[in-house]
Amino acid sequence: MVDADGNSNIHGMTVVYQVGETPQSPLEGFEASGAETVLGVEVKHDNPVTRTVVSENIDRLRFTFGVQMLQETTDKGDRNPSSVNLLIQFQRSGIWNTEFDITINGKITTQYLASVVADNLPPRPFSVRMVRVTPDSTTDRLQNKTLWSSYTEIIDIRQGYPGTAVAGLLVDAEQFGSQQVTRNYHLRGRIFQVPSNYDPDTRTYTGLWDGTLKPAYTNNPAWCTMDILTHPRYGLGRRIGVADVDKWALYAIAQYCDQQVPDGFGGTEPRMTLNAYMTSQRKAYDVLADFCSVMRCMPVWNGSRMTFVQDRPSDSAWTYTNSNVVGGRFKYSFSALKDRHNAIEVRYTDPLNGWQTSTELVEDHASQIRYGRNLLKMDAFGCTSRGQAHRTGLWVMMTELLETQTVDFSVGAEGLRHTPGDIIEVCDNDYAGASIGGRITDLDISTRTLTLDREITLPESGGSGLTVRRSV
Repeated sequence: MVDADGNSNIHGMTVVYQVGETPQSPLEGFEASGAETVLGVEVKHDNPVTRTVVSENIDRLRFTFGVQMLQETTDKGDRNPSSVNLLIQFQRSGIWNTEFDITINGKITTQYLASVVADNLPPRPFSVRMVRVTPDSTTDRLQNKTLWSSYTEIIDIRQGYPGTAVAGLLVDAEQFGSQQVTRNYHLRGRIFQVPSNYDPDTRTYTGLWDGTLKPAYTNNPAWCTMDILTHPRYGLGRRIGVADVDKWALYAIAQYCDQQVPDGFGGTEPRMTLNAYMTSQRKAYDVLADFCSVMRCMPVWNGSRMTFVQDRPSDSAWTYTNSNVVGGRFKYSFSALKDRHNAIEVRYTDPLNGWQTSTELVEDHASQIRYGRNLLKMDAFGCTSRGQAHRTGLWVMMTELLETQTVDFSVGAEGLRHTPGDIIEVCDNDYAGASIGGRITDLDISTRTLTLDREITLPESGGSGLTVRRSV
């Protein structure tokens, strides 16, 4: 570990890395790349361990082997050194040939591993085996179990790994011995294209945006989504471009995600962030759906480009009454009680738990008293904040408990103005038990008079409001 002054409490270790540029130079000190196959099997006198090597690209093989313990105890209790003999053999033209004749001597009380490298490899595929020449111990006084720990296929070429963040660790064998060094990395993430007027550190937007982009690090899910859609290597960039994505809709969504909200512990945090890494290929729509779930939005193809509709406060786009729907009727339906969850368990990646999965519970006790407990378990994709996990569960729960009613109706040309996700107002006279909406049949500007499609009785006292919308 290295402190703020650059002082290290672990010595004998050198770390080199590249951040993933294209192109980038190879790591210094790593003149070859290797793929290790871990075996960890015991080698016995009458049971050699055999493996097959098939890769045509490898130049060398490294064999790692050793003993669990190596000592012989006398009748008086003295512990003396001992030795074992191992052979590493290649099968060439059907005949086993010894490549290495290895003898391990000494008094060893813990596991000891050594390694050798073979350069002259037979044509692939070929078999390799490790043979124990020394007879197996038949008494507890002689401890000399041998094992084949692993073998490593080595390619003698300096690889730059373009487009990939790569780290190399050089370890002092005198300090660490045969101990396997465990490594964990705290990844910050990729650099994306973000608006030119955006400061990712302060999450602020300055002035009006002219539509241009700049490279910067951000975990705002809107710009993460923009990148996954348009990047030509790991995204959909070979099929769609920046012009095919509604960046203006993402700009509004990004501002909503960046707004500071209470974190539940006396501080504030961005409303929505995305911190995730993907290690396997998946269907494009499934990945896009996961990204959009962080922003509470859905992707929509509007006929010319991909746009996005977010569940956030907004103004009503239009008002529908009995007079501007087909047949003047609204049909209502309700969600099933089993679909109204009042307890949500949200799984998220918890930095305070060693970046392991934790669970945040969100409940509505009033609903549980009335209907009983109805539990839903869910994963918050890319979530590393307990506060965000709580907000995600709360949004799902309140959506199911409050948005229980669906209204169906058919309209004429007015419906062409809408995109999925628009907020509308429904003024249903039958539902309200009063006449609350209709049409204007005539307008007299000189007398400032409106003629309605029916007779309306206004209350004798108090005021009345009138909302007028222009039809298509």
